[in-house]
Amino acid sequence: MRKSLDASVFFIMFFICAIWGSQQVAIKMVEQYVSPMLQLSLRSGLSALIVFILFNRRDGITLHLKTPGVAFSGLCTGLLFALEFFMVALGIPKTSTGHITLFLYTAPLFTAVGLHFLVRDERMTRLQWSGIIVAFAGIAVAVQFSFADRSATAGDLFALAAGLSWGISSIIIRTSQLSTLPPACTLFYQLTITSLMLALAACFTHETRVILNAAVLLSLAYQTIIVSVISYLCWFTLLRYYHVSSLGTLILLTPVMGIAAGAVSLGETLQSSFLTGSVLILSGLMLTRLGRENHRLRESPTSYTGK
Repeated sequence: MRKSLDASVFFIMFFICAIWGSQQVAIKMVEQYVSPMLQLSLRSGLSALIVFILFNRRDGITLHLKTPGVAFSGLCTGLLFALEFFMVALGIPKTSTGHITLFLYTAPLFTAVGLHFLVRDERMTRLQWSGIIVAFAGIAVAVQFSFADRSATAGDLFALAAGLSWGISSIIIRTSQLSTLPPACTLFYQLTITSLMLALAACFTHETRVILNAAVLLSLAYQTIIVSVISYLCWFTLLRYYHVSSLGTLILLTPVMGIAAGAVSLGETLQSSFLTGSVLILSGLMLTRLGRENHRLRESPTSYTGK
């Protein structure tokens, strides 16, 4: 039986969103010592090791690879996960962390559109389509396709491509055998492949510089332990006991936290066009969530009462 959201969940979700929103800031603060590409590779590898140690015996991470379709689906989602963070690594030096976080979290838009055509139960309502249109209009406003600052525009497009990769990987998880596995299994497959692929990419692009100091060690510890392990474990635990749709709505706090973290920690300026686009994107995401919730309530009036 799923529980209704209470004050403690809002408190936990606030900190989860703050952690997820600030991770790009942690990367950018030490990029002069360790390249973003190598940071993401190291944190993914260390996180995969921790997840394996903690959950392999309980969840059978390696045993599930023998299940038909799991290995191939795991490989596909892992490669898309790696592509997502490859795009993030390319975008971070070119644009602000607020832009990276906002465009990264457009992933639910791409997932919603893809699932509409692939899964009958995921067909979108008119309200949801309205949300999609509003959100994509916001993307156009926020990116501002001009050549005034080609580097920033390129960074925004890299972040948007990362969101697309994340969205497609969510579609594969939803429509494959991975949807039946414990979350730790899918997370391990994604982290492992991402670590390997980004390590290769770092070598290929000569982004292998490492200057160890206290700031680098603290940043990597934060990204590995706090972001990639503790926050995800809290998230997966909440998913077991509370309604996914309600938690998904609260996740919309993450881009807001990311924009605020960049402005406070790095002194990033917030252009009026970006703020306008941000409002449109978040409004569109909210409409998409609300449209899905209303559709399910009409189909099953008691399905979200917690009884």
